[in-house]
Amino acid sequence: MKIFDPHIRSRTQSDADLKNLAYFGTERVVSCLSMGRVPERAEELIAAMEAHGSAEVRRLERCGLEAGAALGVLPGMRPRRAHYEVWRRLPELLALPTVVALGEVGVWEDVASQWELFDRQVKIAREAEIEAIIVTPPRDLRVTLTYKMMQRLEKLRVDPARVLVMHVDEKTLVNVVQSGFGAGVAVGASTLDPRRAARVVRDAIETLGSYERIALSSALRVGGADLLAIPKTVEALGALGSGDGEVEALVGGNARAIIDG
Repeated sequence: MKIFDPHIRSRTQSDADLKNLAYFGTERVVSCLSMGRVPERAEELIAAMEAHGSAEVRRLERCGLEAGAALGVLPGMRPRRAHYEVWRRLPELLALPTVVALGEVGVWEDVASQWELFDRQVKIAREAEIEAIIVTPPRDLRVTLTYKMMQRLEKLRVDPARVLVMHVDEKTLVNVVQSGFGAGVAVGASTLDPRRAARVVRDAIETLGSYERIALSSALRVGGADLLAIPKTVEALGALGSGDGEVEALVGGNARAIIDG
């Protein structure tokens, strides 16, 4: 069984870890831009985006992974100084052949500045006709802001079939899928543990009557790395009665349908 992990931050992982990820069944990944600190100037962020879409993709390929890059700016990573140049260059960067999605983007506090940042990037992605990876906020605001982001995307006339909403949980998964979006279930050390994730997914499938548009992800990042998160979840799903077709969709087919359009 080949795994397509649609949401990792590969720059937080060593070559050895990425090679192990491939060894344990991951065939393809989408790597979202991550930076260790807030960039001071727009030029620094643009350079990081360029490097992520080129050198980082090549590193992933050397580690045995088919890779696509995602480029976006989360609220905490907006340059401290003037950043209009980022928005001028972003359409060009999203058009790079290695870039498969806008991401990560999201609203983590219900404030005007974050909605402005979100709207600007989503509009650029819509014009570029590229998929988007949305990351939901920390748990205390997750339900409210997940719903608000979906409403915002609808208002901006974004096709929900081209959006993966990451870090859904038992409170949001069913609604996200019913609204037409892809639902990314993150499993790992600091998210849902594999057994819990399997139960959440199975309960959602029973409610929905379908396993379409649900995708498992390891969401690899600093402090959240479990290279076996998806294989462990596959084992737990099997114990709960999931068949091969269902599991193959959850670990690969559904993510491909979202990211590949």
